[in-house]
Amino acid sequence: MKKELAESFSQSFHPILIPFYSLLFIFVLPIFEVSSLGFDFQLFIIIVIAITTILLPIISLIFLKRQNIVSSFLIENRKERSTPYIMMFIYYIITTIMLLRVEFMPYIISLVVAIAAAGTLVLFLINLRIKISVHAMGMGSLGGLLYLLMHFYELNLMTPIVVTLLLSVIVIVSRYYLKAHTAIELIMGYLAGIFISIGMGFYFLSPLFV
Repeated sequence: MKKELAESFSQSFHPILIPFYSLLFIFVLPIFEVSSLGFDFQLFIIIVIAITTILLPIISLIFLKRQNIVSSFLIENRKERSTPYIMMFIYYIITTIMLLRVEFMPYIISLVVAIAAAGTLVLFLINLRIKISVHAMGMGSLGGLLYLLMHFYELNLMTPIVVTLLLSVIVIVSRYYLKAHTAIELIMGYLAGIFISIGMGFYFLSPLFV
């Protein structure tokens, strides 16, 4: 695998993009409460999510870099990751609360960002002692979300799940090839993403589908 290709996959599936990708996928699924929102409101949600989970984190990271709080945009140093994690957690929590305050907002949409918030909190706590792969966690959470959609909404998502698994392997191998993480850091990140996503999904969605 060439370095340029590995870097391309790493950037295309950067963790801050996963909630955005997840919502785009959910909006094309035949879920009544989601499709009933209408295109204009769906577009509004996408714009809000793009601002709060992509644009603001990028601006914050630029600020941290200029203040020498992080030495690079890749944040390879474990000790430098705590502040970005806290900022991401705040953005995710605020976004989740905003979505939950909209009475007719489908719960699955709020759950996508809530899973990202929980994952970021777990990353912060784990990072106090060891480093695990955020990329791998993001791909794991995406796979877990697809399973939740298939289980609770009775959708046939085997093809997207297989594609996501293949992409996960590519992203994980890319991160390993770039020497960004060890194998154990990648495995731990992926499993953490799956468990957090599925665990939160069953806890919050199960009461709604009794």
